[in-house]
Amino acid sequence: MGQIMKTYLGIFFLLVTGMVGIGVITAGIQSANARNYHADVISEIECSNFNDAVVASCRQQAQDAGYKLEVKKMVYNAQEHVQIAEVILHYEYAIPVLNLLTEHQVRGFAK
Repeated sequence: MGQIMKTYLGIFFLLVTGMVGIGVITAGIQSANARNYHADVISEIECSNFNDAVVASCRQQAQDAGYKLEVKKMVYNAQEHVQIAEVILHYEYAIPVLNLLTEHQVRGFAK
């Protein structure tokens, strides 16, 4: 009888460990996707030469994808008209098995 209980307990812990592992891997994939999306947005803003219509389109696309995008334009050198923009992408980092939901962000600069 004791051997049966140990077997079922072992299977239970194995399943819990598997579910937590799947949750962590899924959260890591979501984080990698957000970083790739952030890099694409920076590239698109740089290629458009900081066009306001493109920035607005990127914000809308980010919202449709479940992200929040902030773009803060700055003039680095007024004499040479050098612009930079700080691009901040907010995304949710979630592990549902552990009931963990936090907001993370990726920061970068478009030059």
